[in-house]
Amino acid sequence: MAGKNILIFSDGTGQAGGLLPDERRSNIYKLFRATRIGPDSSIDPAEQVAFYDPGLGSQPLGYGTVQRIWRWVYNTVSQAMGLGLTANIIDCYAAILTLWEPGDRIYLFGFSRGAYTVRCLGAVLGLCGVPTTMKDGSPLRRDPKTTRAIADEAVKEVYQHVSSPKDEAYLEQRKALAARFRAQYGSDANGKANAIPYFIGVFDTVAALGSYGLMAGLALAAVAIMAALAWLLSLLAQTFWFWFWLLAIAAVVLGLIGFLKTYVKYAVGLEGYTFWETLHVTHLKMKFYDNQLNPDVLYAKHALSIDENRADFERVPWTNEGMDDAGGRFEQIWFAGNHSDVGGSYPENESRLSDVALQWMVEAAQAVPHGIRIDGDVLQLYPSPAGAQHDECKTGRFGYLWEKGRRIVPDDAVLHPSVKERFEQPQVLHYDEMKPYRPENLRHHRDVEQYYEDGSEIG
Repeated sequence: MAGKNILIFSDGTGQAGGLLPDERRSNIYKLFRATRIGPDSSIDPAEQVAFYDPGLGSQPLGYGTVQRIWRWVYNTVSQAMGLGLTANIIDCYAAILTLWEPGDRIYLFGFSRGAYTVRCLGAVLGLCGVPTTMKDGSPLRRDPKTTRAIADEAVKEVYQHVSSPKDEAYLEQRKALAARFRAQYGSDANGKANAIPYFIGVFDTVAALGSYGLMAGLALAAVAIMAALAWLLSLLAQTFWFWFWLLAIAAVVLGLIGFLKTYVKYAVGLEGYTFWETLHVTHLKMKFYDNQLNPDVLYAKHALSIDENRADFERVPWTNEGMDDAGGRFEQIWFAGNHSDVGGSYPENESRLSDVALQWMVEAAQAVPHGIRIDGDVLQLYPSPAGAQHDECKTGRFGYLWEKGRRIVPDDAVLHPSVKERFEQPQVLHYDEMKPYRPENLRHHRDVEQYYEDGSEIG
């Protein structure tokens, strides 16, 4: 068989597997662990390799106090501005540049904002392909510094030339930038990218990228920190206000530089456009405005949560207009449970619902031609439609209760068979109480509406 499978895994917010021997593992890390190569793995590296990227906001193990504080500040700013996602896309694209050879198949897997990441990564591949040469025509250098620089260019200068619906006037410019990139790096194939995702498998894609409230909170925190520093410095020399305004001016200058570098987009020497025609400011909150799946992607699978009830965790839709859907190439299936009941990361004793979604994804990724290799000794699943269901709106975070919102499930949406099996259970655990499974957003669904009359099953 020609070519190998390249598996890219992008985890959810705050998720970083493999740090502790007994930890809460997402479905992404579980799948990575069962598909990676290693001295204790049965996977042949000639047939398959894998790369895992921890989620936005995760804390690496082994950091000291100062490093952890800095990492926390970086993660908070990234989540407020939606910047951390960019780094994750670059990480994953750089890994592909290092691993890919002609004939290889690229599989992308993600959960939560990691699902968002790999869908963006798929768009980058659709625009830029995979470079095979340097700009001078010499073979591609695959050292970390070079691949990172090329990935940075592809993501920031090409893909993010358009970052939200309000930028759509610049879509043609981005196509021209992508064509120029492919010509410069030898990644063009008859006017299109030379490599696109073979398979995209995602668990409950969400779109909360950037928060104006968090931005405001960070601004207030910055003022408080400057005031404290100004007071300390005033004990040594000058007045409080001298130091406060000096620090404020420095902060504004640094912030302006960061803003210009991040949000101001332009292209130099782009054929058919003047510099001023390309100059624009992108949206402060990066958005996945393109919900259309690239029709050249061969297989795409999306596991969706029925019961996620946090307003900030609104799903990102996916459509497949123009894609040949023969043989179930594109599937979006709804599963019982909340966000992490679908994507994993609860204690193993409470992970039977997430095992349902993971088993479905594993079977889908193995069933396609040249499917993924799984080390069966590493991944043992015990799916159950009667598994415990969680509710983050009751749990909260740092004493803060999430704002509630209800997922809209189309009345003709495809439900996984386990959903009806869950309806048939007399009672299941809903976080803190046992009761029948009757989500309000399925009341009028054609497959289960019969269960709702008088609050019990009929017929």
